Amino acid sequence: MKFIKLTALLMLAFNAQAQLLEPGTLNSTGGNYVFRGAPTIPNFSLVWSVGESTLIETFSVNGGMYLLTQGVLQPFVPLDLQTVPIQGWNKEEVKYYPNPVSTQLQFDLFSNDTGRVVLRILDLLGNTHGVREFEYKTLPVNQKIDFSKYASGPYYLMLSLYSKGQLKKHSVFKILKLR
Repeated sequence: MKFIKLTALLMLAFNAQAQLLEPGTLNSTGGNYVFRGAPTIPNFSLVWSVGESTLIETFSVNGGMYLLTQGVLQPFVPLDLQTVPIQGWNKEEVKYYPNPVSTQLQFDLFSNDTGRVVLRILDLLGNTHGVREFEYKTLPVNQKIDFSKYASGPYYLMLSLYSKGQLKKHSVFKILKLR
């Protein structure tokens, strides 16, 4: 019994002193760029450096509290690179029916937001089967999408709204195609 208590106390003591280390690198110069998305280009971030050494060497200071690795870019996400949450479409804004569909899908959009809407039909592998783009100015949009040419199976309706070049809303809806 004493052994179990001693083991539990030791485990608690070691866990209390645990720390989180994030790798990083110090370069002579470099920078980063964040692109928040556009109708034809998804979000991405780019990090670069100049004068990075090809020799990889790691130094530790203060008993391993600080690590310096030179020679390789290390992954990190500072606060200014974190993704801004994108709002999704709600049930009152988007209607699509019938689901499952056999020939034509009715798509209705009712939103107070404005901007460029991009509607994509994707299959399970992510292949695009159709794209529609239009300017949306808070007036109801009613469109019919012809599913008769598609094979039976699941598809995805990806709906994105861009305002001033920035992705504002994005949602994906599952559609089942029947014969």
